[in-house]
Amino acid sequence: MKSICRLPSAVYLLVAACTSADARTTLTVTNWASFREQQLEEAVARRFAEGRPAVRVVVEAATNGPEYRDMVFTSIAAGTPPDVFLLDNIDVPAFADAGVVLDLAPLAARVGVDLADVAPQVLATLRRGDTLLALPKGWTPMLIAYNKDLFDRAGVPYPRDDWTWEEFRRTARALTRDTDGDGAADQWGFWLDRRVFLWIASLWSLGGDVLCEGGRSASGCLDAPGSVQAFRDLTGLATRDAVTPRYYGLRRSLGDQLRNFYSGRVAMVPAGHFWLPSFRPHVEAGRLRLGFVMLPHRAGTAPVTVIYASGYAVARNVRHKRLSVELAAFLTDSAAQAARAAGGLEIPASRRAAEAVARADTTGWEAAFLRAAPAGRAPWGARVARWREVEAVLPDVMDRIILNGEDAGTVLRETARQVDAILAAPR
Repeated sequence: MKSICRLPSAVYLLVAACTSADARTTLTVTNWASFREQQLEEAVARRFAEGRPAVRVVVEAATNGPEYRDMVFTSIAAGTPPDVFLLDNIDVPAFADAGVVLDLAPLAARVGVDLADVAPQVLATLRRGDTLLALPKGWTPMLIAYNKDLFDRAGVPYPRDDWTWEEFRRTARALTRDTDGDGAADQWGFWLDRRVFLWIASLWSLGGDVLCEGGRSASGCLDAPGSVQAFRDLTGLATRDAVTPRYYGLRRSLGDQLRNFYSGRVAMVPAGHFWLPSFRPHVEAGRLRLGFVMLPHRAGTAPVTVIYASGYAVARNVRHKRLSVELAAFLTDSAAQAARAAGGLEIPASRRAAEAVARADTTGWEAAFLRAAPAGRAPWGARVARWREVEAVLPDVMDRIILNGEDAGTVLRETARQVDAILAAPR
């Protein structure tokens, strides 16, 4: 075919731009990646574009949290959504209720995504009923990280995945020591943190819970005998057993638990896979010998943990639906997940990829995280739209019991009514 002709040269140059990079279809990916994560995400996105000369992909990072969710909602409402955006499990209910994202379950097979290769516990965090709001990217359970050197010095055997709460308490007591002989403990067995995401799975493991089944109320569950006892057991680590720094774990800045863990002042901390990049430099420098184990559980009950996950979603009103779904699939395929796993950032959602990573891992850490998957449970944030508001009032439970010495039963009854009011308030 002849090219367009008989046009002024300046106009011709503009028309000719249709074959240049400026005329390519631009797809935008929005996430909340750190600088290191962003480099990985951009590398994956470049590979998608390399196979499609008419497409370019721009990856934009924003701060995660309510602001991120509001930003995405606003862009969707304005008719200018990102083509693909990272969806945190805590925002699944809000996007599901709004009905603004594509159901990717019936589209997954068409773009080469094998959902059968994803652990059902991981898929559950991104589903609402039969609707799949995002293609799973990565996940983590919560485990206990422990300092092997402190165990060895105290002559305490390393914990096993099936250990009970009483075994954990005995271990924590044996690891709480006065190492300088001044009559006061300066090494503690465990770090008890006021942040809910770090203790919610331990509450479940002890037979308690925050909300009742269905997530519509707290009264009768948060203040039930099982939950009261579970909170007494947890807070008793500070008030009765004195195996945790009583004030360090409360009303202090993010990162205190890791600094005390690295320095050898604390032997065990709750941890997710997302902290492995922080742990590795200390391990590689020989300052830390690290192990991971399941959360302790009450005798006679099965172990349980929480699964946190994220995935890539596509808004209903994106301009390039087919390309956007293909991009979401590419960002979550086994090659992309293997690249992220090589960076130590998360567990691949693909079981095959995760198992390959575990086989190649000589530390045993990856295998420990994978063993936790069958005991995983979706967080309340993946099921209850107002969980952020509920979560905001729960740290005060720890403060009131530990710092103020208030009765757990009284605190939980009052908090349950407060949570009920949050859940019942009009949106």
